[in-house]
Amino acid sequence: MKSHDDVSRTSQLPRGTLAKISLGQSFAEYDKLLTKPNVFVDTPAIRAALDPLKAKCFFVGRRGTGKTAITYYVAQKRPKSSALIAPQIFAPLGKYFSTGEVNDPRQRELKSLVVCFKRALADEVIRGWTRSGLYRFRRAPIDIGRERNLIEDYDFDSRLIELFDETFHALKSGNEREWLRCVNRSKDICCALDGIAEGSQWESDLLIDRIDESWDGSDNAVLLLMALMHSCVELTTSVQCVKPLLFLRENIFERVRAVDREYSRLETFVVSLDWTRELLLELVERRLNLPLTAKLALRGPTWQAFFEDSREFSSQEYVFEYCQFRPRDVLTYCSFAIEAAQGRRHHRVALEDLQAARKRFSDNRFKDLCDEYSENYPQIQMVLGRFYGLGREFTLNGMTSFIKKLLVDEEVKQYCATWIFKYTQPERFVELLFSVGFVGVRTTGGIVYRSLGPQSAALPALTPATTITVHPTYADALNLQNLLIGTLDEATPLQRSGIVLDLPGAVDLNDYNNRLNQLVMGLKTIPHGEVAASMFEDLVGDILRLCFFRALSNVEHRVRDVDGRVIRDWIAANTASGGFWETIRVRYHATQVVWECKNYADLEASDFHQAAYYMTKEIGRFVVIAYRGETKQFYYQHVKRVAAEKDGGIVLLLGERDLAVFLRQALNGKNREEHIREIYDRTVRLIS
Repeated sequence: MKSHDDVSRTSQLPRGTLAKISLGQSFAEYDKLLTKPNVFVDTPAIRAALDPLKAKCFFVGRRGTGKTAITYYVAQKRPKSSALIAPQIFAPLGKYFSTGEVNDPRQRELKSLVVCFKRALADEVIRGWTRSGLYRFRRAPIDIGRERNLIEDYDFDSRLIELFDETFHALKSGNEREWLRCVNRSKDICCALDGIAEGSQWESDLLIDRIDESWDGSDNAVLLLMALMHSCVELTTSVQCVKPLLFLRENIFERVRAVDREYSRLETFVVSLDWTRELLLELVERRLNLPLTAKLALRGPTWQAFFEDSREFSSQEYVFEYCQFRPRDVLTYCSFAIEAAQGRRHHRVALEDLQAARKRFSDNRFKDLCDEYSENYPQIQMVLGRFYGLGREFTLNGMTSFIKKLLVDEEVKQYCATWIFKYTQPERFVELLFSVGFVGVRTTGGIVYRSLGPQSAALPALTPATTITVHPTYADALNLQNLLIGTLDEATPLQRSGIVLDLPGAVDLNDYNNRLNQLVMGLKTIPHGEVAASMFEDLVGDILRLCFFRALSNVEHRVRDVDGRVIRDWIAANTASGGFWETIRVRYHATQVVWECKNYADLEASDFHQAAYYMTKEIGRFVVIAYRGETKQFYYQHVKRVAAEKDGGIVLLLGERDLAVFLRQALNGKNREEHIREIYDRTVRLIS
């Protein structure tokens, strides 16, 4: 705690400085500040990513710990030698094998997976060399020359599908010669890479991020990820000029660790995205300093200039002890506090501003937690929401009483049945809550909460005298009382008010999930072609209403213009107040979003002409085409032409697989825009 003299010597900010401050977006994919100089903090993870001598290729952390930010940093530092890969194929590739066939890295099935990933990554390196002008195929050795078609005409996902088709066809048909040729082809291409590379300018970083975009939580997806990880290790150790960097959410990484018999091969390549209080302080201070002409010193003085302290109150302790040592949490909380101070016309952030930000931050953090683990534990917000109005602390007996009430709750039994019955023992249930960061355990040394890294400490031993404490981050969102719950009376129902489920209109959860399941089945069964075109249109309209209702409203079907000449399949008002859809509205003046439906797999040039025709000054320059196939590389040539003709307008392509992702996320209670944002980012990068 600082003395009164220290407080009095705090740097004085020029009047009106706080009104100009913005800490940027806490989601890296939306954060424009990441393009500014001196905004990044030098963390051990960033140093490991940039150091070619450190054989680290797996960067593991919970959501919001800076994985995507590292990809931006590396791409800025090495723009000509880094390539971002966001695989979208984990669900579709599961059809090539069954889980029972693949459980040992030495088996042929898993070997086939590994060599396919390895070859696809190696081809991506050569593709980057040709695009930067470093390499031309006319000088290519035979092994590389044979790959030219896969390198030039396919992106990473479509290349993988081709390789899987070739390799698994040979394996399942018993063609030993052809299967060995596929395996050896991967080795030959990797050997050829180092033979081509002639200096440091040839070194390539493959940034593999956003795995959870196509993650469906299946056992097949886990095995595919395990194969990708083993291929990254093999590339790192066998090819000098290539460094694959795979960024993984911790809960996904844990699934691989639980099933991989050869995990010890991977463990030494893992970097944990851990943050200390000192690093988080520097993160905030660098952003506070950005608009200042005369920069303040880091490691305390900048914070003291913007946040009020006293003998009895430390703003740093108030913020950092409340958050969970994640950069996203700290940035979000500080941003809310600064907005509160700006609204009150304060010159510095005062205690009342920090207090005002707590409820808003707590609600935000609770929804984010439920969303983060929705793939592992579908509708987990329903279980955590049942803590509403109870106490901040529980004995083990009190937690047992809570579990008994959960198991007679009809909604919990219906929507959480896939996992909740595995955690009926109080020790298992507390272990689950501890692993997701919802509770801590009080010990003689204080309360122990789950740390962020994959090597974090295990749950402390539980005894009848153990006290389980809900993390203070969630106390305001759940309106928890300052009580120790030793038992719950049988007549006392678990409250359901206070936690509002985010659903469209007057739809209840049961009806909502039933309609989503019907759409999932419809997407699989509606035939392609003109006969069923209206059925596909209706399905896309329902997806619009049920999956995008937070941002798109007033959805209308078959909307004609005043002359009756233009008929748009679907049009929706863009009313978003943040995130991806607000970006679209601002950048393309898209106050209305047109959705065109094509009930066939292969798009033609006329489809893009039609989309361009819908772009007007009045409704904006952004059109979505929903269709039944996969995006082909030459489609982007049409999108590029539309952008040139329509003042930078964009046609966004959503295939059948993308529509299935939106439905799956809605069923799991996942409220995120990363998937459609990734499709948009990939489109913009390819046509730029």
